[in-house]
Amino acid sequence: MKKLLLMSFAFAAMTSAFARPVKIKVDMTGQTVSGNGVHVAGNFKDVNYDNTDENATLPNWNPSGIALTLESGNIYSSAVIDLKGDLVYEFKFINGNDWPGEESIPAASQVGGGNSNRWMYIPEGTDTLSLPAILFSGTAPSGKTLLRLKVDMALATVSSKGVHVAGSFQGWSPNTTKMVNYSGSGKFESTVYQTMAFADSGEVKWKFINGDSWDNAESVPAECKVDNDGNRGVTLGTNPETYMACYSKCGVCVVVPKFNITFNVDVESICGVDSVDVAGGLLDGSWGAGNKMTQVTGTNKWTGSQMAIDSGSTVQFKYRFYKGGVQTWEQIATSSGNRELKLTSDTILDANCFGSFTACNPRPDPQTITFKTDLSNEVPKGDVFLVVDYLGGKNAAIKMDPVPGNPAQFQTTVSNVCNGTIIFYFTNGSATVDGNEETFPNAEDRGCTKPNGVGGYQREFVRTSGNPQTLAYIFNSCQTITTSVKENNLLATNMKVYPNPSNSFTVVEFNDNATSHTVTVMDITGRVIRTINNYEYNALRISTEELNAGTYFIQAINNNNQKATIKLMVD
Repeated sequence: MKKLLLMSFAFAAMTSAFARPVKIKVDMTGQTVSGNGVHVAGNFKDVNYDNTDENATLPNWNPSGIALTLESGNIYSSAVIDLKGDLVYEFKFINGNDWPGEESIPAASQVGGGNSNRWMYIPEGTDTLSLPAILFSGTAPSGKTLLRLKVDMALATVSSKGVHVAGSFQGWSPNTTKMVNYSGSGKFESTVYQTMAFADSGEVKWKFINGDSWDNAESVPAECKVDNDGNRGVTLGTNPETYMACYSKCGVCVVVPKFNITFNVDVESICGVDSVDVAGGLLDGSWGAGNKMTQVTGTNKWTGSQMAIDSGSTVQFKYRFYKGGVQTWEQIATSSGNRELKLTSDTILDANCFGSFTACNPRPDPQTITFKTDLSNEVPKGDVFLVVDYLGGKNAAIKMDPVPGNPAQFQTTVSNVCNGTIIFYFTNGSATVDGNEETFPNAEDRGCTKPNGVGGYQREFVRTSGNPQTLAYIFNSCQTITTSVKENNLLATNMKVYPNPSNSFTVVEFNDNATSHTVTVMDITGRVIRTINNYEYNALRISTEELNAGTYFIQAINNNNQKATIKLMVD
């Protein structure tokens, strides 16, 4: 087994308050030794360049301050000097006692980054550390080769016990050879940790350790391991060699910039909420736990930030609100069903309306709404209840009364209904019994519903005015109760919709001499997109820019209880 002499020796667990006895050596083979002797100069006194003396009795960069004496052959050594441990020292040898005699240090042995000094890490300890005798102006002791090992920890969290290397050159000890992230001039701020070793030519193997035990050893990828034990390695010749890799990877570390996102959402359209959060695949908490948002004082807007997300990522996310212990996700009209953002910088998102990519419209005034349901297709289970989101859930459900003359129908009228979007459903039997609520078993008849976040569905009504309104539906269905409203040729023949097809707007024109009309825009499934109540003019302009291309229906009911429906195509 090849023997290696290391610049980093055994690291003892001693307090840095104690100095380490050190003997510095140089090999002057091939040099004509000056009559003024051989010296070593370095930052021995103020090691960190901070005007604080770590070793007050030693000189600082004095070319005649520390003399070396002939030890044997061509080896010159210093007397034993005390150096504070766990520090990196910069130094160079002087052939003489002044700067003209300083050695020319090869680049492979320099600190680097424009700093041409040699460097050495002195570990803590109480025994005398005798450094190897490097050739003057050379890279290694005579007959040895310099191996400079570097590992980039940019993608890892460095252990509090430091970074070590264990290999064939030092008995495979995981806590003996400590590496340092020295960047010069007393600074430890690089992500690259390194050590210098001197070896015979031949094969050398090792692994980097993030810590000081084998439990913390890196896993070397197959592309750069040299044996079945997963070690790194090189075959040394006579020239110095530097080996650098990213920890647990081959090649250099690719550090992806990270950016911050500030999420904002407006719940102006919702009937009051308990809390709001944002959830998504790349966010902390993922789709499950979500990230709680904070209400902006005095508004219906909520905000929250997510820090340090990888740049270039496509962030998918959605907002959701909680009310009475029930969560409601927003429904987003994109191919993925989520909001998406390509992250290229720190980003502050606009406070779009919940479930929309535009700002919220102002809320209408409070309203009186009559809720009605028909249970003709159901087996009665007792009383019938209305559950409306803003009333506090099942425990605050409203009992509905039978409609006179039609015992299968039930209704209740609620005054001062809160403004915004109303979420509600009916129950056949007690509202506190799970399973009595509407389930909408027919998947093709859920156009008026939204998922409730727990596997079921609930009805949604988007308010656009403060006028009284009747919401009448067959239980478990989006079909409306229309027994009192009939298609009437007088309205149908005097109602026009143009342009049709439309790509930005369409106009509904009435010529039936009625004083007002209620107009509803529905998609092909019957889901209500928009409702305009008691419109009192002969022409109504409806924007279609926010509608996806497809088939829609415009239904109008006049104050004479006449109804007409016209198909609208949106490009």
